[in-house]
Amino acid sequence: MSAVGNRRSRDLGAAGIARRGSCIAHFGDPTGEALAAREGDAVFDLQHLALIAVEGADAQAFLQGQLTNDLGEVDANRAQPSAWCSSKGRVLTCFLIFLHRGCLLLQLPATLLETALKGMRMYVLRAAVTLEDVSQSWARMGAVGDRAESRLRELFGELPERTLAVRSNNDVTIIRVPGARPRYEIVGAHEAVASLWNGCREVAAAAGADAWELLDIDAGIASIAPETRDAFVPQMINLDRIGAVSFTKGCYVGQEIVARTQHLGRIKRRMYRARWSGSSHIGPGSTLDATAEPAPARIQIVNAGPVAGGGVDVLAVLPIEVAGRAPDTGLVLSDGTRLVLQTLPYPLEEEPV
Repeated sequence: MSAVGNRRSRDLGAAGIARRGSCIAHFGDPTGEALAAREGDAVFDLQHLALIAVEGADAQAFLQGQLTNDLGEVDANRAQPSAWCSSKGRVLTCFLIFLHRGCLLLQLPATLLETALKGMRMYVLRAAVTLEDVSQSWARMGAVGDRAESRLRELFGELPERTLAVRSNNDVTIIRVPGARPRYEIVGAHEAVASLWNGCREVAAAAGADAWELLDIDAGIASIAPETRDAFVPQMINLDRIGAVSFTKGCYVGQEIVARTQHLGRIKRRMYRARWSGSSHIGPGSTLDATAEPAPARIQIVNAGPVAGGGVDVLAVLPIEVAGRAPDTGLVLSDGTRLVLQTLPYPLEEEPV
């Protein structure tokens, strides 16, 4: 079933749809969809994102002992980014956490759903808590742009105004997600979300996961993939900079390593937004080698998406020292391509080098 919940919904039966696994990568025009996402108006099929429902008397206490953020700050009006780490403090997956119809939902990449469910259930023991995949129970869509926002307001009513703010009715929950322009995630009953999709399509282009992920790159929001699972401590992918880590909440899995990194050590590598001039395939887990001074540097790709006109926009982890000395013309890589660093929408604390 489609993420917008209705096979009769406009576009979902159209020719040219490109699928990646069970999700819609694009609707046949990846360049146009990316342009609409970044400069115009677009609505997005978000079935590349899965949902885990966490229920039971011990649900909040259980998650408080598992995740990097303070679950006490999640309520009907506020969503929260967070992460689940290994005992070594490495990120296994990132979540967007919110309430829908009174139930705690964890949103994560569908490619990590089964692994996350299996792993987290091992910690349940005697706690009164259940974790279930509810991805098919609720439809998901996204929207971006001024006209899409206006149409949503006409169809739904008052929208959340601040980043991570939430508005809900009986059928639909809408979350304002980070972005330079109005951007929303919508979760709810299939028919209700399909109605919003069809209404927004009158003013916005249909787009798939690839265009949505470009907006996440623009926002500096990392998405962990199977290839990057257990590769980074939270600070390396800037989770501390987007409010996804609490350093006061107490213990959780991997907390000792995360806290030591923050308070006792110096973070030597950070995630940067950049454009790579190459044309070959690159994706999560790929590496690039910079011929930087004083020594060559290994660059790890977190997320990547091709852009119109050539090149690839990436979120990449590299040494802070190397990034600090990168020229405006970009880092020269061993294959002759360049990696030009771009501005993130949030500040990175200045680290001594």
